[in-house]
Order: sequence, then structure tokens, then C-alpha cells
Amino acid sequence: MKKISNEVKVGGIALITIIAFIWLYNFLKGEDIFNPSGTYYVIYREIGGLTETNPVEINGYKAGVVQSIDFINDKSGRLLVTLSIDKNFILPGNSIAEITTASLIAGMKIRLVFGDGPGVYSSGDTIPGRMAESILTKAQNELGPLSEKATDLIVVLDSVLTGINDVLNDEFRQNLRSSMAHLNNTAKNVDEIVGSDDKGLRKMVADLSAFSKMLSENSEKLGNTIGNLESISDTLAAADLYATVDNLKSTLEKTTQLLEKMNNGEGTTGQLLTNDSLYINLNNSVESLDLLLKDVKQNPKRYFSLFGKKNN
Repeated sequence: MKKISNEVKVGGIALITIIAFIWLYNFLKGEDIFNPSGTYYVIYREIGGLTETNPVEINGYKAGVVQSIDFINDKSGRLLVTLSIDKNFILPGNSIAEITTASLIAGMKIRLVFGDGPGVYSSGDTIPGRMAESILTKAQNELGPLSEKATDLIVVLDSVLTGINDVLNDEFRQNLRSSMAHLNNTAKNVDEIVGSDDKGLRKMVADLSAFSKMLSENSEKLGNTIGNLESISDTLAAADLYATVDNLKSTLEKTTQLLEKMNNGEGTTGQLLTNDSLYINLNNSVESLDLLLKDVKQNPKRYFSLFGKKNN
């Protein structure tokens, strides 16, 4: 058997090393020379930190990698991203290469959002791209109004605390301490009173218990009494007490008017009460009548002879 020369061995080892280095280099760039893949291009204005070898996923499955990122020399600042995707995946038309976060901590990736056609993309085609709204952007958009409300609430709380500080001044604190001291003294006094008159309080409680027991034992009688009071109330209501009071009020008003007229000298009774001449005349008449009666009594013949004298 013919021996392999050392030169051939060294050459073979060198060839294998070169092939392994090329494969490793391409693998680190995201290319697998043993697995056929297609090349697709995407144009972005913003890539959000996307780098080469970042994964390209379809429904969460790694279907390829970002092969390269280059500027487009048209003074627009746009970026051309080259994707290497397994040829086994068929990309429908209108599919979108969306850049999104790979994890909550760090890293970016491209998520292929399948479209509904028409047709399919082939290797070498340019796919539409976009930036997905990041978690931080979503949180900022959702928490923005909440932060404004929190700011307004803090302003209100600051105003309330300022008002409380104005109220809780030194004078108020001193008054509060004084009030608490008075309450403490009052509590001590009450405690002393209760302690000194413990027997009296017990007797009071016993009397209240006896009174409650008496009410319980005479509840039937109390019910009858209340029923009788209700009957009396119904009787008074049926007697038209309001009409009686109105009649009495009317009578009192008429009596008052009559007395006012008498005081003013109106009518015979009023003249008698207010006119002195009538009283004097009446008094004189009484005196004359008294003199006449005395004279009749002393000289009866003078008067009876006149009544008894016959005419011829």
C-alpha cells in the first residue's frame, strides 16, 4: 500500500481548516452554507438598534438571520437590510418585515408578518418593512395621561397639605394640647367620682333594673292606659274641639268690643258708667224719694186724705 506523503497530509489538513474557517465565519454571520437559503431585502428609515446576525422569525420560529445592514447612498439616510431566510419558507405577497424587540431586556429581531397575496416573494425581492411600537413606547403612550393626572393630583395634595400646615399653626397646636389636658383632667375627675360613689352607681343601676322589671310586669296595664288615652283623644276629636274654641274666641272678641264701647260711653250702660250727671241726678232723685217717704211716714193723713177725699 502506497503511503500518503506528508505534503498531501499537510495540504489536506490545511484545506479542511480553510473550509471549516469559511463555514464558521459564515455561520457567525448567520449563513449556513450547508442549508440553502434565499436572500431578501428590506428598506428602513429607522432600525431601532437592529444588528447583523439578529434573528428573523416567522410565528416565533427562527427562519433566518439579518445578513447585513448598509446605507443607501441616495442622501435619504435610509438603510438597506439584507435577510437570509430558509428557502423552505414561502413568503406570500404583502408580507411585512417588522422590527421588534427580541426580549424585555435587550436585543432586536425581525418578525415576518404574512400577507394575503397576491403571489409570493422570491429570493432577491424587496419586502416592505416597518418598526413595531416598542413596549416602552406603548407604556409611555398609555401612562402619559395617567402621569398628567398624577401630576394634577400631586398639585392638589400639595395645596391640601399647605392648607393643613396653615391650620396646624403653633396657636392651634397649643390649643389642642390645652384641650387634651382638660380632657385628661375631666377623665380623671370622672374616674374619681365613679370610684368614690361606686355604691351609689350600683344602687342606681339596681333601681333602673327594678324599674325596667316593673315596666315589663305592667306592660299589659300600660297598654290599656295607652288605649284609654287613645279613646279620650278620639272622643275629643269627635267633639269638634276646634269649633268650640273658635266659638269661644268669637264670644271673647264680642265681649271685648262691648266693654270698649262701655268705656267709651256708648249706650245707656256706657253713659251710666262714664257720665257723672246721670249719677248725680239719680242720687238726687233717690234722696227726694227718701224725703217723700219719710214725710209720708210722718204725715200719713196729709197724703191719704187727699186720696180718700170724695168730690161733692
